[in-house]
Amino acid sequence: MFKTLINVFRIPELRNKVLFTLFMLAVYRIGYHVPLMGVDQDALLEKVKSQNENTAAGRLASYVSLFSGGNLQQSTIFGLGVMPYISASIIFQLLTTVMPSLEKLQKEGETGRKKIQEWTRYATVPLAIVQAMFWIKMFVGQGVVQASMLNHHFGMFWTVSLFTLTAGCVFMMWLGEQIDEYGLGNGISLLILAGIVARMPSAIGTLIQQYSTQGDASHPITPG
Repeated sequence: MFKTLINVFRIPELRNKVLFTLFMLAVYRIGYHVPLMGVDQDALLEKVKSQNENTAAGRLASYVSLFSGGNLQQSTIFGLGVMPYISASIIFQLLTTVMPSLEKLQKEGETGRKKIQEWTRYATVPLAIVQAMFWIKMFVGQGVVQASMLNHHFGMFWTVSLFTLTAGCVFMMWLGEQIDEYGLGNGISLLILAGIVARMPSAIGTLIQQYSTQGDASHPITPG
């Protein structure tokens, strides 16, 4: 395996594609940690943790964020992940089976697929706006928005947050397409994989902590 990796870096074209892919993934991970304006990150994290521990809906939200490349436990510019884009892709895949015009377009080859891909990008924007609105409303309802924003700049908070979350989703979609064109592998899948791999250490730590807690509870210390 190591010999194969060494050979990859010896070929200029493959080396450039690998380095470009790694650079795009690094950009994604940097944006993943850029916070959204006006949200108390610590308060949101505590809220989400308590919900994840006590409700099935909270655990479901964790799984959704895990497989979308975003993070519902932090309000970052890439918080929505690529879920709006995935939803738009699924919608158009279903529509091609029931709409003869789309089915015919898909059968035209590369030109038809590019046209459907273009419509998928356009559909991603309104889906991202709708999801961002629900997410911002959740921030306000849970009381994790800074008081200065709620009292004096509420309209600006809504506008900036809505634009930032939507732009973050569109930018992630663009990153995935750049990897498709100039890098290696499927860009969207690699972004999701990068998010999963980045969370593995914390997930393993949580699993060990839960195992240790259960072990201590099953073996109580009795007074001598």
